[in-house]
Amino acid sequence: MEKPELNVFWFRRDLRLSDNHGLYNALTSGKPVLPVFIFDTQILDKLDRPFDLRVQFIHETLAQIHHFLVGIGSGLTIFYGKPADFFTELALKYNIDTVFTNHDFEPYAIERDTHVANLLKERGIQFQTTKDHVYFEKSEVVKDDGSPYTVFTPYSKKWKLRMNAEPVKWFPSEKHFQQFYRYPSNTMPSLESMGFKASSFSFPPTIVSDKLIDDYTEKRNFPGIEGTSRLGIHLRFGTLSIRRLVDAAKKTE
Repeated sequence: MEKPELNVFWFRRDLRLSDNHGLYNALTSGKPVLPVFIFDTQILDKLDRPFDLRVQFIHETLAQIHHFLVGIGSGLTIFYGKPADFFTELALKYNIDTVFTNHDFEPYAIERDTHVANLLKERGIQFQTTKDHVYFEKSEVVKDDGSPYTVFTPYSKKWKLRMNAEPVKWFPSEKHFQQFYRYPSNTMPSLESMGFKASSFSFPPTIVSDKLIDDYTEKRNFPGIEGTSRLGIHLRFGTLSIRRLVDAAKKTE
């Protein structure tokens, strides 16, 4: 039986369907796109079980994405194990041209991606990553002589100058959902099956009012009030586009 031809999008620190750079590249590549996520045991095995709010947050977010994708005839393929093992399985099941994803700069992630890229290359599969998690990266904001900043204040001034000089560039992945691969998807693994349990903790919303931004300077240092956005977890795992926040801040300012 001939294997289906498709591309793969690997969700990592970009857990959203809209304005997702790597997902946009995948969905506009001309081939059906299989979306995947890996609960990496090389990360999870180092965490304290059974309660870890990060794992719970990721699992709840993936459930929402999976539910939406099932509703349009697709689904999110979720694997619990080592990334190399997963992509070996995928390569046997599908005829994959390219695995798309977004940059991850943490030391383990760099090592992992190098290993996966080499494994895929041996099978004739391309591995393409792009910037999404941050607004500027690497050498995009440096001193006039090209050297990196070591002090935050001058770096932040240069960052803002460049940010204000350029329009926000969007990657409307939400306009290309018809390109998701249609298949009878599997159910998600439960938290319990991975050795975790859910707590009753309520995660903060992704919505920030203009008033909170206006009052931020005065109220940010008072822990007894909601003077900060509490968006840290959403930025950490990419459930909210950094470009959306920059655009909102520009308009508020």
